[in-house]
Amino acid sequence: MSSLAPLHIRSGQGDYTVEFIDSPEALADEIACLPHAVILVDQKVSSLYAKTLAPAFSSHPVHELAATEEEKTPAGVLRTLDFFQRTGSIKQTAVVAIGGGITQDIATFAAHIYYRGLRWFYVPTTLLGMADSCIGAKCGINFGPFKNQLGVFHSPSHVWICLSLLDTLDEPELRSGYGEILKLHLTRSTKEMFAELKESVTRGGWRNPKLAKFIRRSLEVKKSVIEEDEYERDLRRILNYGHTFGHALEAITRHAIPHGIAVAWGLDLAGFIAWRSGLQSEEDFLAVHEFVVSHFGWDLPGPVGARELIDATRRDKKVADGRIHLILPDRPGSLRIVPRSYDPDLESAVEAYFDKWNALRWA
Repeated sequence: MSSLAPLHIRSGQGDYTVEFIDSPEALADEIACLPHAVILVDQKVSSLYAKTLAPAFSSHPVHELAATEEEKTPAGVLRTLDFFQRTGSIKQTAVVAIGGGITQDIATFAAHIYYRGLRWFYVPTTLLGMADSCIGAKCGINFGPFKNQLGVFHSPSHVWICLSLLDTLDEPELRSGYGEILKLHLTRSTKEMFAELKESVTRGGWRNPKLAKFIRRSLEVKKSVIEEDEYERDLRRILNYGHTFGHALEAITRHAIPHGIAVAWGLDLAGFIAWRSGLQSEEDFLAVHEFVVSHFGWDLPGPVGARELIDATRRDKKVADGRIHLILPDRPGSLRIVPRSYDPDLESAVEAYFDKWNALRWA
């Protein structure tokens, strides 16, 4: 067991627990003891931890997934459903997903529609998965050119977080995870909490001594939102902070930018729009902007224009009645859902950001 206390999540689909486990060996034993289980695992994770997780892999049927956006599609889900069928999975079968967000999305979607719903357990192996996506029940898969257009809500039965699995993550994956940590720290926290995050990363790097604390705090923030609005009818929409423009950027660059980096860039653009419209102070905008520029800059294969980016947001599920609902900050730890028309002023604001404040670079 870990020194970090478990985190209990209330859900209308059944409460569940996030449990912190000290070692992959202990994790393997937990999975091996599950009755009637099948395992979905990221191919890369399977290769890295084949020996360590052997007790689990030898106890249950295993399906290795390619953790790619191309696999996170109806075709990829069908391959997983075929695995369920071939291995004789029944209503009582438990699905164990081991991997990052893509593995989680495929597992959640497939478990939800097979026999009208199987129990599933999650072992996040990325920082993004540990600090954000592992709770909340929401999943999405890509359909044609549209990201996350098909989705369901299906809560896990249990989540195991083993921090030592982060040891094999490379720097871009850690940076991507911190994009969601940054989002959650700006969603419901104090100015001091953001300052602590900023200072710890600046001085200690991505693997700073407070990483476990930041993961736990991020999950606590998300827990406070999803327990109040599990199915995104109102409040939970604030968790899309940074995602409107971030998803648009991912789509038009064909995922050349990691998700968490796109989110960090997207919330910086949202902050600029909030400042430009008088909703946020210059001091608060610059505090976040300087952190994003210094730690989340990214080289793209080619330039992205304001019109192109805005057009890509029209496919966002937050668009209603011809208007987009932006998540904008008004002060540290406080966000507003602001409807904006697709008018010249919005395009002018995005162009102004690209001209002067952009954290992205063209390779």
